Amino acid sequence: MKPTGPSLLLLVALALGSALPAFATTVIAPEFDQLVAQADYVVRAKVTAINSEWREVNGQRHIFTFVTLAVKKIIAGTPPQPLVLQLLGGRVGEDEMTIDGAPKFKVGDEDILFVRGNGTQFFPLVALMHGRYPVKTDAKTGREYVARNNGEALQDAKQVAEPMRSPAARAAAEALSPDAFATKIRAAFETSHPQQPR
Repeated sequence: MKPTGPSLLLLVALALGSALPAFATTVIAPEFDQLVAQADYVVRAKVTAINSEWREVNGQRHIFTFVTLAVKKIIAGTPPQPLVLQLLGGRVGEDEMTIDGAPKFKVGDEDILFVRGNGTQFFPLVALMHGRYPVKTDAKTGREYVARNNGEALQDAKQVAEPMRSPAARAAAEALSPDAFATKIRAAFETSHPQQPR
């Protein structure tokens, strides 16, 4: 598979022997159908553990973070069990490596995740921050809803194609529920992955 976008940037940095503490990335928000089509699988999952360590890649040392997930629902595709995301970057002692625009996870987070190339790409979410949708609870009603990585309530699947910026004041009461978003994802996944299990 030809590397594109952030994965190409990483390969160039590694080839040059760069030991940069941060990687700059430019990510174009995908259309909803593109987001789904590029995912190997989509899950609703909760972060149960996060561990970071130094690893050697092509003779260069880099920090990698391993995010262990408890899968609450398989929305589309076939994720491995257990599911542990391998991400470039993180903190080990006083050393930190960051990737601009990459989501930061913490234990207890619950998200809908569009996963691609886990273990082979430097950040295994489709289009970095555009592949993560936190599941939140409306403080007024107790209703669960889906947000974008910037915290903005997701009211329509078409909204995923908007640039990630300061969140607009969209009402949580009008946002998609996790089940409604999952239904849209499954329908799109069946179209783009006709040979894959549901």
